[in-house]
Amino acid sequence: VSPAVRNEPSSGQFQIDGSSGSENTFIINGQEVTNARTGVLNDNSNLPFQLVQEIQVKTNGFEAEFGGATGGVVNIVTKGGGNEFHGEFGSQFRPEGLQPRARSTTILNTNEIPEAIPSGRDSAYGIYPTATLGGPIVKDKLWFFGSYTPQYFSRERTVEYFDEESRASLGSFDYKAKQTNHYAYLRLD
Repeated sequence: VSPAVRNEPSSGQFQIDGSSGSENTFIINGQEVTNARTGVLNDNSNLPFQLVQEIQVKTNGFEAEFGGATGGVVNIVTKGGGNEFHGEFGSQFRPEGLQPRARSTTILNTNEIPEAIPSGRDSAYGIYPTATLGGPIVKDKLWFFGSYTPQYFSRERTVEYFDEESRASLGSFDYKAKQTNHYAYLRLD
């Protein structure tokens, strides 16, 4: 949502001030996490929102410590503990009714003109529970912040196969996939 930043769907994730996404530098808690080969942010560097305290998008005139970025700098600071205990429990849902329709299946008719046959809707959902806790270990000296945020995805799709000439159904195939991502985090300050 920062001005001068836009999504770059065909290659390098985000353009900052018109530069390609692979010209940006990504930093989490002072550590550069930019992929050295592709110049973009790796999927394993994605953080759940519950861990993020602040995001800075530097578009130009940034300090020398961010040298090497010819585009922009995305600097992320994660949450930390303090002298008082604090935490949260919650969950987010991505229900089936809000999922996009499946892509149409394309077949060739007798005139060799592609014809799309709708495949119906996927049955899919996502559940994102979260729990965080932070506080003092030794007051005014040592603090902790911990979080566990798993992500559960499920998708089912029925794909129908058709004969190229007669367009008769050759049967269907049920595709089922489940995926779980575990994000566990502990920070000591």
